[in-house]
Amino acid sequence: MTYSTMRRSLEIELISAEGLKVDRKPVKRKTFCIVRIDQESQACKPDELGGSYPVWKDKIEMDMAMNGSVRFISIEVLYKTSGGAEKSVGLAKIPVTDFMGGFAPQGHLNFLSYRLRDEYGDKSGIVNVSIMVKPDGNGLKYSSPSMAAPADYAACSSQAAAAANGQMWRPPRTSSSMALTTGYRGRVVVTGVPVWGAYPRSS
Repeated sequence: MTYSTMRRSLEIELISAEGLKVDRKPVKRKTFCIVRIDQESQACKPDELGGSYPVWKDKIEMDMAMNGSVRFISIEVLYKTSGGAEKSVGLAKIPVTDFMGGFAPQGHLNFLSYRLRDEYGDKSGIVNVSIMVKPDGNGLKYSSPSMAAPADYAACSSQAAAAANGQMWRPPRTSSSMALTTGYRGRVVVTGVPVWGAYPRSS
């Protein structure tokens, strides 16, 4: 398999969310997540209790190209109306470099928490996930120059990186790190901005 066609399987666990809001009001309905990588998507099972602090603990597996063509994966939290329509609570875009930046061992489990933003760019909660690049059996580490972290994420692109250095993660004081971008279905979203201390929490 050439590098241009190499793919890796990601194990993504949709763990929970906190403080979900729609129109600044707490969510009361049952929510679920959709994960999108390039043109592929998968949904997790809904939280049966409903409310603004759902717990899913649902694992899914998805493949991702390793040629640098995928820069972000997106996680969207949604709920269904009484009429069956799907409505978005918020969306987070996670830079691939947050769990694959530099030299990273295969099989390393990354716990990540991200701020969700609604279609207007307003805060709508926090989503907690874990992501692991499943080992391919060769025991090698991987590094892709084409996946070098963007400048805004180079120093503290994830809470895990900050914790490893014994530091508390804080958003960089630059406008570009919070820049609004156009996301799925034309919605305005913020690229993944880690949230310190959102995960883990006591069960």
